[in-house]
Amino acid sequence: MMWICPKCNREFKRNNQSHYCGEAPKTIEEWILQQEQPLQNYFRKLHQVISDAVPDRKQRIAWSMPTYGEKKIVVQFSACKNHASLYVGEKAIEHFSTDLREYECKKSAVYLKYSQSLPEELIVQIVKWCCEN
Repeated sequence: MMWICPKCNREFKRNNQSHYCGEAPKTIEEWILQQEQPLQNYFRKLHQVISDAVPDRKQRIAWSMPTYGEKKIVVQFSACKNHASLYVGEKAIEHFSTDLREYECKKSAVYLKYSQSLPEELIVQIVKWCCEN
């Protein structure tokens, strides 16, 4: 039995499949504006920290996520219910494992809880490392 989203009429195998119904954002700022109002400043700050760390990297939306890098994706982030997922890759998580002890990490992502302040210096270090490796 297929489930049909009542908003966009797309069909899914799973009931209440999580997905994005609207038009995909074209810029990171558009993506931020699509997030819940209380989280917009959080994502603006995250975007600014990454942009300042790697000002020469192309900024775009890929897979409906803010993405930095063109041919080689350096870093991406996404919004989840209780945290932002910062996708930096398995090698970066392994390299910074000591610094990331306080954070939950899954495979290639660091979970940054909305209830905690952004670890700006750590993000800068990780993003710069990702550019070099």
